[in-house]
Amino acid sequence: MNSLTSLVFSISLVIPVAAVSAGVAGAAEPTAANGAGLAGVSAAGDAKAPLALEADGVEFGMSADQVARLYDRWWDRHYVAKYRKTNPGPKTQELDYQLGEQKKVLRRTAKFDFKTTTYDKSEFHDEFAHGNGESMTATKVLRAGADGKAMSYTRRFFFFQDKLWKVYDEYRLEPQGVLGADFKEATEKVAASVGPKAKRTRGPSTPFESVVFDGGPQRVRLVKVAADRVALVRSDNALTKSVLDGRAQHAPAPEAGLDPDTQAALH
Repeated sequence: MNSLTSLVFSISLVIPVAAVSAGVAGAAEPTAANGAGLAGVSAAGDAKAPLALEADGVEFGMSADQVARLYDRWWDRHYVAKYRKTNPGPKTQELDYQLGEQKKVLRRTAKFDFKTTTYDKSEFHDEFAHGNGESMTATKVLRAGADGKAMSYTRRFFFFQDKLWKVYDEYRLEPQGVLGADFKEATEKVAASVGPKAKRTRGPSTPFESVVFDGGPQRVRLVKVAADRVALVRSDNALTKSVLDGRAQHAPAPEAGLDPDTQAALH
């Protein structure tokens, strides 16, 4: 997209003007609040409303390219307001460049093939395994907090044989944040979102405190990765089984510290 006109015209073709279903899983495109690119806002900014666990319409089984293309449209929408405030010329070209660079982020794939060990000492190193056709992409996006203001958070997408099987969202804990001020409040918000039928248990023994919610075809985990940060992790049960089967066939013998999804599935 090289101009404001082409950008706005193309967005009008692929994204609904009204994002009334913001934050609903399975939506055709990523959602936005008031056209500003804020995903997952609840009605009237009600902090007590259930949290939309999937803010941007991502579905399990998507390929990395499909996820990236979904977010292309998300970023197109997010940049509309910036283009409208900019006169055609060098400033518009600068926005074209920024938008193009932003779209490259989710096309940078980390393959867990023993060659790249950048994330082996990360806080989420138990969420993947080498030598099993697993990979990850990540990006920072915006979501509305309890007061409706934009909150930045990190989304990590985990793939097995190029099929999305796990989404790892990392949030900062704060009074007006998406998940509240502390781990207890965050747990209550997630519990309200998954519903009373979901089985709730303490997570497996790991360095990080966690709560697991099992219900239907997905497992939801809330992990306390630091005093002021939590990870909200969703995984597809059927695809998780495929990951475990693949690890059993291709990966080295498991060591202590299997990722929580794996541990839960084995018991």
